[in-house]
Amino acid sequence: MAFLNALSDYGPAPSAPHTASQQALTRQAAPGAAPRAPFFRWREQWCVGIDALDRDRRAIAAVVNHIALRFGERDGRDGAIAQAPRTAGASSALHYWLDVLHERAREHFSREEALMRVTHYPDTAEHAGEHALMLAEYTELVRDMTARGDERLRLADLVALKQWLMGHVLDMDKRLGQYLRANGISALMPPH
Repeated sequence: MAFLNALSDYGPAPSAPHTASQQALTRQAAPGAAPRAPFFRWREQWCVGIDALDRDRRAIAAVVNHIALRFGERDGRDGAIAQAPRTAGASSALHYWLDVLHERAREHFSREEALMRVTHYPDTAEHAGEHALMLAEYTELVRDMTARGDERLRLADLVALKQWLMGHVLDMDKRLGQYLRANGISALMPPH
């Protein structure tokens, strides 16, 4: 699978984060601690060539990275997640960020589906169906994490989040981008 190969490439990102808010999301949560390397580096080759949609995807990737850096502890040996003891408020913070990720994805999917309808994209129904499936998969993933009661996310959870986003971007979104560019659409104004 192409998206798994792309995900295995964790070298330096070709450019710095695009906004101050994305830079803030990639910082480690603990003040004074040395910053950790980002878990998820956005790669420009993952862009689909539609500015507004690519901005959305970068923002979603920044939230995934923030969740990984803040709630996933690397044990320093093999990248596995070490379980931290329960601390007051950590669960509510984790759930807050999981809700932020869900809402950003839902808003992006809605924006993308509106664009597909307006441009008469021939695979709108299939693409929108995958969005619905992705949101259902995300809900199930969060339900599983919540049921375990962990305050830290396991490496498998973080990889699942990354694959959840990237599998769709590198397949269906690339096809949508090709269609839109072929029809003269590339720079869209961000929604107000």
